[in-house]
Amino acid sequence: MLKCSVPQSRSIQEIARSHIDASQGYLNKMIRKTTLPNGVRILTEVVDEVYSASIGVYVDVGSEDETEQNNGVSHCLEHMLFKGTSKRTAQEISQEIEDVGGSLGAATGKENTCFYGRVMGDQLDVAVDLLLDMIVDANLDKEDFELERQVILEEIKMYDDDPEDYAHETLILNIWPNHPLGLPITGTVETVSGFDEKVVREHVDRFYRPERLVISIAGKFDEQKVIDQIATALSDMKPGKRHDKVGAPKMKRYRAVKHRDIEQAHISIVSDGLSITDQDRYVFAILDLCLGGNMSSRLFQEVREKRGLVYTINSFRESHRANGLFGVYAGASPKQVGTVLDLISEEFQRTKSEGFTEQEINRGKIQLRSELLLGLESMRNRSARSAYGELFYGRQLEVDEIVADIDRVTGQQVKDLANRLIKPDLLSMIVVGPGSELQPDYELAC
Repeated sequence: MLKCSVPQSRSIQEIARSHIDASQGYLNKMIRKTTLPNGVRILTEVVDEVYSASIGVYVDVGSEDETEQNNGVSHCLEHMLFKGTSKRTAQEISQEIEDVGGSLGAATGKENTCFYGRVMGDQLDVAVDLLLDMIVDANLDKEDFELERQVILEEIKMYDDDPEDYAHETLILNIWPNHPLGLPITGTVETVSGFDEKVVREHVDRFYRPERLVISIAGKFDEQKVIDQIATALSDMKPGKRHDKVGAPKMKRYRAVKHRDIEQAHISIVSDGLSITDQDRYVFAILDLCLGGNMSSRLFQEVREKRGLVYTINSFRESHRANGLFGVYAGASPKQVGTVLDLISEEFQRTKSEGFTEQEINRGKIQLRSELLLGLESMRNRSARSAYGELFYGRQLEVDEIVADIDRVTGQQVKDLANRLIKPDLLSMIVVGPGSELQPDYELAC
């Protein structure tokens, strides 16, 4: 007979702590920072336990650095850098990275643009060569621009056809009016149709400067070799003029019902949030997790699991340098919108008056710690984590430091933050769905 011993029960804090203690050697790798004479910052983290290497070239520019006239130019430029250089065509860029089994990609945000690659560690020089060639020597010619503009316009239409995206972007535009953070990252059909390749070149000249570049690499590679390669490739880049980041926008309350010929109604509710560097950022994260950030959360259990009124319901948070957002999204049958909103309001009120149980708070802490540790198994995540530490904090946040900050969060702090953020005069809401089945307006009490 096979006998099995039953382990003693341990608290979730003890389980998490043991996971961290067992992984210290793997987690605590040295992140080396090298600053070139022209201001380029290089972050390298050698992890010998893996086969791959990931690189991210971060440019400290995004849609918040645009105007209503050139909105979408950062995203357009992200596309254009893949269209070829004086050395390579667009096809050759794709072929060279795929010839070594790697991949390249890019993403534009409100505050920065990232060009990234993933390869086997001994092929990192190929990814570095390709990405830096794109950064310093992109063609940006008129013919390519006209072609890529059509691709981007189709991308914009794709997002506009998604009612969840449409609801969110409409809210952001109206709660932050006349402020670049309210502008869509892709731009609009009107703005992208309205500028030419000269505007794209001007954007490069203004923002693609060495002091705005952070190059972050994690994985198995020859550290000094790659630093020397980057230094040589970027030695001719000249610093530009200083451009200060925008301040925080003032939130304007917005309520709307928008008609779309679709089956479901899509509900999006937003309020003020916290900036990415706010001292209560982990309190913010646990509020999000406990209210609607996972399957055990209040909203998921009450609205979906107990009543079956939705397929999707979740809370969400966004954090920028200057400010942030906190919100709830749900998709429901049009006839159930009022009931879903009543239940969301009840959970808002319950969170503000009662807070969360100790078990819920501890579960949120465990999830945050697990996200951190599991994320470090990905070289792409390690590379991004180093870059964001440099871009937003000016330093690296150690694993133990983050875990300690998470552990210090209390239920009272979460309750107090809920009362700060969830206020009737701060809540904005949009409902998108079939007009004939929706009410002209809806109430949201909290």
